[in-house]
Amino acid sequence: MSRLALLLLLLAASGAAVAQVPSVERGRALYENHCRVCHTPKVHRRTPRLPLSRNQLREIVNMWAAEEDLRWSSEDLEDVVFYLNMTVYHF
Repeated sequence: MSRLALLLLLLAASGAAVAQVPSVERGRALYENHCRVCHTPKVHRRTPRLPLSRNQLREIVNMWAAEEDLRWSSEDLEDVVFYLNMTVYHF
């Protein structure tokens, strides 16, 4: 058995959480249901372009989620950041 497979088995047996990969589809759904009301596609094409990095994108999504009292989990936030990065920003 490979070392990686053994490590995964040990983590699963110990109940340790394995990092979840962000979901583009889930991020799209969250964005369209909660953000699209105010954010037309033009908002992502403005000059000067904001954000300038993936970390800034994460900060902006987090700030607006808090401002709108969305109570998103960290996974929700990462899914939206992942969706916006994959479809608009490409950092």
